[in-house]
Amino acid sequence: MTIVLSVNQLQKVYEGKVPYQALKDINFKLKKGEFVAIMGPSGSGKSTLLQVISTIDSPTGGSVLIDGKNPHQMVKEELASFRRRELGFIFQDFNLIHTLTVEENIMLPLSLEGVPANEITKRTREVARYLGIEALLPKRTFEISGGQAQRVAIARAVAHQPSLILADEPTGNLDSKATKDVMNLLKTLNKEMDSTILMVTHDAYVASMCHRVLFIKDGRIYQEIVAGDHESEFYQRILDMLTFLGGDHGDVNANRL
Repeated sequence: MTIVLSVNQLQKVYEGKVPYQALKDINFKLKKGEFVAIMGPSGSGKSTLLQVISTIDSPTGGSVLIDGKNPHQMVKEELASFRRRELGFIFQDFNLIHTLTVEENIMLPLSLEGVPANEITKRTREVARYLGIEALLPKRTFEISGGQAQRVAIARAVAHQPSLILADEPTGNLDSKATKDVMNLLKTLNKEMDSTILMVTHDAYVASMCHRVLFIKDGRIYQEIVAGDHESEFYQRILDMLTFLGGDHGDVNANRL
């Protein structure tokens, strides 16, 4: 099985009068087609981990390999191209450009990478059709709902067929129905397109739709829980671990399963 992401002895120290070590010897791998959640209490290091993997921040020690390449060793121009080609980003606040239409937002990463215009149009229409947002293409982003905006953000993230999709609290600004819709969509992408997804979430329900969950405490991977045959049991095991760690369960309950 192809290893898409390999995190090896990763460390992150923030310098200051009193240096703070946010990440301590983090080690894990993601195989192609895996859907993995990262959870933990506030300040545990989960967001820092995602920022280092996404190259928004740099590690103090250790390495991050994506498709066998270390983006943190690349020069600026090479890194920018690598991020556009290999990574897809889904954010809590969608990060759509409000002066552009839905279609133009989806096209943007492809345009920046210099994909031919006819290929950009073809891919944009294909992903919009697949995600059920064709009717939204001519609209401005302020004309659509939060759930629709996140579908557009997902379309933008996958249009260039990245090796790794990184999602930072992708349902954090959505109501329970939109959360279900977006998570079912991500599950479908993962299953049908073999997309590899790493997601930070505080929501136990959202995490229960993944293949496994990595729990971080005090900058270290504390525990891993792997999904079994029953989603409700997986959900309860996640809740139990969050309770043990003192983490936030999210605004969820067992009735959502």
